[in-house]
Amino acid sequence: MHFVKPGNWFFILPWIAFIPWYGMLIAMLICWGVQGRPIYDFMDNYMNPVYISDIGATNLRPLFIACSAWQGIGYCLSVLSEYYQRGGDIWLIRPKGQKRNYYMSPWYTIHERNLIFAACFLGMIGELGLFFCTIFSTKNYPHVHISMVCVFVVLLFFSVCCLSAQNLIMGKHYALLHPLANLSTDIKYEDLRWNQWQGYIWNKHTITAIFKIIWLILAVVWAICFGAIDNDSRSADFEWLLAFWFGFLFIIISVDFYIGSRYKVSKYFNQIDSFEGFYKFEEMFNSRNVSSDDFNSIEPKETEDDQLTA
Repeated sequence: MHFVKPGNWFFILPWIAFIPWYGMLIAMLICWGVQGRPIYDFMDNYMNPVYISDIGATNLRPLFIACSAWQGIGYCLSVLSEYYQRGGDIWLIRPKGQKRNYYMSPWYTIHERNLIFAACFLGMIGELGLFFCTIFSTKNYPHVHISMVCVFVVLLFFSVCCLSAQNLIMGKHYALLHPLANLSTDIKYEDLRWNQWQGYIWNKHTITAIFKIIWLILAVVWAICFGAIDNDSRSADFEWLLAFWFGFLFIIISVDFYIGSRYKVSKYFNQIDSFEGFYKFEEMFNSRNVSSDDFNSIEPKETEDDQLTA
């Protein structure tokens, strides 16, 4: 095994976002342990461990606010960077007439674009909920604090749902176009039911969606346990589990960026005969003044050892 050079370096962004988050969680646990696992004066019951917000309401509050804000900005920028990579630009930012750069394979339809936009908007509001959760500490503003936690959890849930749906729809389109689809008839995406899949189902978009859905299901299960269990200590266990589990979402996004950045030199993408009817692909070809039939002739090919299965 050897490291295959990425198409770009956007995949580093999610790591920059969540590593300080992990550092904060570990620092909080260490400080609480070194202090002798105290029960703070604003707490009602004995707990082992205590809630993250309880530690965050002490002298570690500046760390809690700063790292939560950093993570929130990182998540929003990660989602926004996928919008940029697949869309070729960001509306109102790219100067008129400037060439579009597609750092990941473009969307097939406008629905994927709308989903990633919704994921970015929902994630932004949800992360603001987390930010205000850290500002309004559980010590001084318990009711506001709990409300902001709910805003964060609910909106982030829907944000990840949108990310997963985007990948599922892209995977369903790519399954029909994939050279290994082996379809006996010409099947259109519009002819399929919402739960019907044809072609090469296990492509990179579908696999990414499945990983995000698995992450989401486990997060929901643990969030229910966090909110439903009466024992505060066990509830706190699930809160810490959720906090660390959150970092795995960034890893999934990073891997998606890494693999997606190599779409121009992937093993199968260049073998697709035509992208006719897919608006973003047609925009990409028009920006290069070539047709989709000439795509293979202008894109670099990999050596056999450097191929990455799409």
